[in-house]
Parts: sequence; C-alpha cells; structure tokens
Amino acid sequence: MARKKSTISRLIGNKSEYRGEKGRKRLVIKLVIYFIVWAALLCSLIFSNDIDRSMNKTDFAFNESIETGEYKVHFIDVGQGDSSLIQFPDGKNMLIDTGEDTSEIRKNLIRYLDSVGVEKLDYLILTHTDSDHIGNAAYILENYEVDYIYLPTVYSLYDEEKGLDIDEGWSTKDTKTWSEVVEASYKEVDEEGATIIRTFVGEDEDTPVTKSIVSEEYNYRVDFYAPYSERFSDSNDYSPVIMVRFGDLTAVEGENGANATVDFMFVGDLEKAGEAEFLEKNAALLTNGELDCEVLKVGHHGSSTSSSEEFLSYVTPEYAVISCGEGNKYRHPTSEALARLKSCPSRPKIMRTDELGSIVFGEGETELVANQTGYNHVDDRYLEWKYFVIVGAVILALLFIFVIKTKKEKKED
Repeated sequence: MARKKSTISRLIGNKSEYRGEKGRKRLVIKLVIYFIVWAALLCSLIFSNDIDRSMNKTDFAFNESIETGEYKVHFIDVGQGDSSLIQFPDGKNMLIDTGEDTSEIRKNLIRYLDSVGVEKLDYLILTHTDSDHIGNAAYILENYEVDYIYLPTVYSLYDEEKGLDIDEGWSTKDTKTWSEVVEASYKEVDEEGATIIRTFVGEDEDTPVTKSIVSEEYNYRVDFYAPYSERFSDSNDYSPVIMVRFGDLTAVEGENGANATVDFMFVGDLEKAGEAEFLEKNAALLTNGELDCEVLKVGHHGSSTSSSEEFLSYVTPEYAVISCGEGNKYRHPTSEALARLKSCPSRPKIMRTDELGSIVFGEGETELVANQTGYNHVDDRYLEWKYFVIVGAVILALLFIFVIKTKKEKKED
C-alpha cells in the first residue's frame, strides 16, 4: 500500500528534486514564494476592513458632482482636524476649515474636492487659528479662486504691515501658520479681488445676526450667531456659530419656523465659554426653537470641554457629526462628550469620521439623506505602509536567510 504524502510533500514536491546545491537553492526559492503568498493573505485578513473601505471609496452616489437645484454637505475626513464642504443649489461652494498641514491630509483634501467637482470656492470660512483647522488654508488660497474669506477676529503682525490698527483691543497671534494664512488672504484680495470678512458678530442687540448669505431663489441662507466678544482666554472660543439652512426661508423667523428647513450647525472648536455666550445672546431665538438643527458638527472633535448639556438641549440635533482622527492622542471624542450626546433629549445619531470616513448629507425626495462616502484618509496610509511593509519585511528576512545559508554552504564545500 502506497504511503500517503504529507502536506509539506504535496506543497514542495519530491525531496529528491532538492539534492545538491542547485536543488537546495530551488527549495529556498519555492519556500520564499510560499512565505510571500501566506504573508500577503495574513495581511489582507488583518487589514481587511481598512482595505475594503479604500477599495469602495468611489462606490457611493454622493461622491459625484452636484446637480443644479440640489445641495450636499460634506464632512471631509481630515484626521484629527476639521474640514467641511457645502455645495449650494446654485452651484456655489463653501469650505469651512482645511485640516492640518501635512502632505497626506492635503493630498486627500484636494483629491476629495476634485472628486466632487470643486474648481472655485465662493466662500472660505476659517473658524479659528488652530493649525488643525487652518493648516492647508494658505495652499487653498494659492491654488483656488476664492471670493469671500471669513477670518476670526484674531490678528497677526501681517495685518499691521497692511496698515491695520491692531491696538484697539483685538487679539493677536503670530504663529507661522496663521501669518501665512493672513498673508495669502491679503494676496487673494490684491490679485483676485477677494473680500475679507471678520466673523465677529458684535454687541448690537438689535441686529444679532450679521454677515448673512441669503438666496431666496434657491432657498438657502447662512447666518452667524457668535462670537460677540472681542477677546477670549481660549482661542477655540473665537469659533463662530454658523447655521446653514435649506428650505422654506419664509418660516425661519417665525415661532418654531426651523421645522420648515433642514438646518446644519457648525461650531468649530467652541468651548464652554463660547457656548455660554451663544446661549445668552440668542436666548429668544433658542426658546422659540429657531436654532434647532438637524445636523450638528460637534464642537472641538468631541472634547470634554464642549457640547454642554444646556447647549445640546437647545439645539437638539438629529445627527451629531464628530470630526476626529483614528487613535488620536487627545482621545477624542471623550467619554464625557459622548455621554452628553447620548443623553440629549433629541437622541442624535452619532457619526464619526474616524469610524466612517467622510460623511455626506444630501437632499432626498422627502427627507434629509445621510451616509458615508466610504473614503477614509487613513486607507491610503494602511495600503502604503502597513500592508506592504510587513510583506517587504518577510521578503527581506527570507533573502537574508538565503544569503547566509548560501555562504555557509560554500564554506563547508
């Protein structure tokens, strides 16, 4: 009775094939190939979720150019930072913040803008001076035509060079990134005719909402409801509270009129002090339900010092979008912020860019539609190094063993 071949024998063949120096080399080459194949299979299992997200990133209908008469609101995954794109029904584009200044994030931000057909920015809003919000702003200003640039009421030495009197109580900051952004903004004004607008709302109680953008023809408006103060101890509190509305604008100013519109609220990195000021200055509007929102861009990436219970009880979002990086060192979103969101009376659906990738809201036939694009900025990183470095390490290790073994055999001969 013939002996059964072992599993190894089936894989490598007859042992007699590998006698002698040439045979041994042939065996090593075959083993190297088997190791590479199995390592690749193992890596594909380990990183299957990340690879799936990357491969499916174009398989989503919202990742197409916007059609006239529709709107889309994109919360772009820029890791531990913020960047949101609003595409209005009349074809205009608004970008709120630009993420951190790294080659990877910049590449993916530009790729995302290209994928949805953005060639020009009608509005660029920079909420405050932190680099994870304005890091790529100078690049955007240098490479895109921008009509209106909204800047926080924080000045740099470059403002003084342009003849602005900054000794009137305004805050100043002179980091390299902020100075470059301010310089690029003035260059856009001088060369392209852009307009700089400061997001300070002011103390005029008769006109609490200023700098509004309104299109009655296409049924949308953008309003600013904070900040009111000229100075804050925390730079995060210079972040404006921005409400973007789509729908029946005639109902916006009536009692509970916000129900007739789909409302998106953006708050940058607003902290407790900024939230408290917003609640105090807009008490009447909040009581009437005019500042309820369907979608809230959660403040400060889900920090424990943002999204207070009182704030959430007034704005009552249906969706809470958190922009944060996977495994970030700040541990955002914090358990405290998540607990407050979960206990909010409106019980919002929490959506995170570190888990879902970029998130898009669009206009459905009868209601708001929300989903993820399937594109996550970390996917390229996984495919570029986590997957290939492991396979590469296995190959190098096997080649090293092969070289040492060959030298040893030559010495023995």
